[in-house]
Amino acid sequence: MPPYGLPRLSRLHLKRDFKAVIQGGAKLQYNGIILWWRSGRDKTGPARFAVVVSRKLGPAVVRNRAKRLLREAFRLNRENIKPGTDLVFSPRDSEKLSNVHAAQDALKTLCGQAALLQGSSDKRQ
Repeated sequence: MPPYGLPRLSRLHLKRDFKAVIQGGAKLQYNGIILWWRSGRDKTGPARFAVVVSRKLGPAVVRNRAKRLLREAFRLNRENIKPGTDLVFSPRDSEKLSNVHAAQDALKTLCGQAALLQGSSDKRQ
């Protein structure tokens, strides 16, 4: 059975990486989700991903569901995101993330606006 999880190389782990993306990167918002991104880390390495969820979103069940849905949306679309990009997502409205299709739509829209999808030209950085 093939592994369906998100590989360790595709996840952000270190506090300094989070700080670098949030403080030194660019920011976009769409449909109750905030995206911070930073390009240019390593053009050959995979895109890395993280989710930051505030307690204001709701109880643990709601926060964990939002994280699972965004993680799955990234896992399904990570080949389409430019290599060497670090992404940090922060959902602000749990009702907008009702299913994985809504999470995928938000992820694709935000990455498209940020010109992070393969084959798109660089609009921002």
